[in-house]
Amino acid sequence: MIRLFVAILLTVANLPTFAQASTQYPIKPIWIIVPYAPGGAVDIISRALAQELTAKLGQTVLVDNRPGAGGNVGSAYVAKSKPDGYVLLMGGPSNTIAHKIFDNLTYDPTKDLVPIAMVGSAPSVLLVSPSLGVQNLAALVDLALTTKNSLAYGHGGVGTTSEHLVSELFQQRAAIKLESVAYKGGAQAMQDLMGNQIQLVFTNLLNALPHIKSGRLKALAIAQPQRSSVIPDVPTFAESGIEHFNAQVWWGLMGPTEIPPSVLEAINRAVNLSVAEPVFKDRLTALGAQVLPLTSQQFTERFINEKNQWEEIVQRAKIQPQ
Repeated sequence: MIRLFVAILLTVANLPTFAQASTQYPIKPIWIIVPYAPGGAVDIISRALAQELTAKLGQTVLVDNRPGAGGNVGSAYVAKSKPDGYVLLMGGPSNTIAHKIFDNLTYDPTKDLVPIAMVGSAPSVLLVSPSLGVQNLAALVDLALTTKNSLAYGHGGVGTTSEHLVSELFQQRAAIKLESVAYKGGAQAMQDLMGNQIQLVFTNLLNALPHIKSGRLKALAIAQPQRSSVIPDVPTFAESGIEHFNAQVWWGLMGPTEIPPSVLEAINRAVNLSVAEPVFKDRLTALGAQVLPLTSQQFTERFINEKNQWEEIVQRAKIQPQ
């Protein structure tokens, strides 16, 4: 009887240990789904983060590129995956507005995905060719108002927030009309801008920085409240006469909505620790981006605010789903 009682006590004592072991996260490799092709800014940042998270979580974190349909192939894959924290999406602003840009989406970005942890962001920059002859934003607006033919702006596709939608916002706020030229990608738009086929392009600072530093393109204004340390001579839109003109590309981990709160918190904590590492932080700064550690709730609030902002711009511009 005594031996049986001792055995029962030992079993009960061990129950919390078994329960903790079964719910411990992570216990196997984690995948970050990048919904774009390898080599771009999203891919580069995701791989840098995966390296940091591997060290922080004690499990291998891998990157899987699943491009297609403006980022919706990879996003839908994550939205429909098991909500256990082992398949995550490197989300961005496109997820806030996809439901207004694309017909027949197989997932709902606002219902099927939950923001987990913000990684970083980079502002949009308005670029022109030096040969256009404008030195500031006011001169560009004057040219748009007085030129016989409409100035043309390029972008990497309908609904791209840091390229197309911010260009629509610019037209609305500056009371000008520009001609939209859509490309299969932002890189092609940049090439045509340098070749004087179009007159201006909005793009994020990561894409713009090499061309600004080389002198091949001129930055007229930056779409954030303060100037950037990597291009300190470029004024903000507010300094150039257009107040509250903010548009940024951002990167943040998202997952299926039913992911357990404890797992969500573990990922958020690990990401915030990762982006605070000097090597990671300095790498993003050199690229023209900045780290942006947030709680999941803060990330969610930002997501909703941007969703509302872009939806309003789409409505005003009368952009039809593709």
